[in-house]
Amino acid sequence: MRKILNKILHNVRIMEFVRFCIVGILCTGIDALLYYITKPTLNYQLALIIAYITSLLINYILTTYWTFKVKPSTKNLIGILGVHLSNLFIIRMGLMWLFTQKCNLSENIAYVPTLMISVLTTFILIRLVVKNKSYEKSINSYSGV
Repeated sequence: MRKILNKILHNVRIMEFVRFCIVGILCTGIDALLYYITKPTLNYQLALIIAYITSLLINYILTTYWTFKVKPSTKNLIGILGVHLSNLFIIRMGLMWLFTQKCNLSENIAYVPTLMISVLTTFILIRLVVKNKSYEKSINSYSGV
């Protein structure tokens, strides 16, 4: 058992995924906390925007420095923001539509597989963004850098 645990703790990808989940939980908490703190003095839309942007910036810093141990850059900032926005508007909305409209699951039930799939795909995509040199080359050629 100790050997298995030791192998898991020394597996880079598993530990990155664990740190990714910790960052996600922390930033979700920050998002909710800021929303509820600012909501009494602001309208809910502004409270949502402030909470989301703040938690996303903290998420970016923790994702680069701690989760994947890379230096922040404009390239990975654009990539990570793109992945998070794609996750929200394409993966999550698309899966919720699929599960509720085509599979006839309730919204509460559909949320569970949607969340599980979106966490895994977001991890994979963000890891590609921050660890993949070919991604950086494609961004460089696109931006003229």
